[in-house]
Amino acid sequence: MSDPIAPPAARWPSEAPELVSLAVSDGDLGAAVAQYEPGAVLRPWAGDQADARSLYDTMTAIMDLRLPLDIRLVAVLPADGLAILVCERRIEGTGPDGQPVRLRGTGCTVVRAQSDGAWRIAADAWRLAPAPG
Repeated sequence: MSDPIAPPAARWPSEAPELVSLAVSDGDLGAAVAQYEPGAVLRPWAGDQADARSLYDTMTAIMDLRLPLDIRLVAVLPADGLAILVCERRIEGTGPDGQPVRLRGTGCTVVRAQSDGAWRIAADAWRLAPAPG
């Protein structure tokens, strides 16, 4: 049986990546993927240029870490029906294999206004890499 409560929809550009962060941290794959447009691209890893995995598979790999995703919005560049967001992201803790995980990165998120008034992510580059220390 599916969950009768739909995931929240972003009502302004900066809310979309925040809702992804909350969904990842809560382990809610459906809510995380719902923040993206159909056909959206997610490149979470630094240097990841050729990964052809689907959004669902990529988000599953991130969520397999079973760690919270922290986000800090650095800048919002609005345009007509679009916005580019510069965000810092961090995943830190002990992974399911018992090994420490420290990933950080600054990246860009492109969000687009939808016909229903929501904002969804069209392209997302997190650029996560191992953090020093």
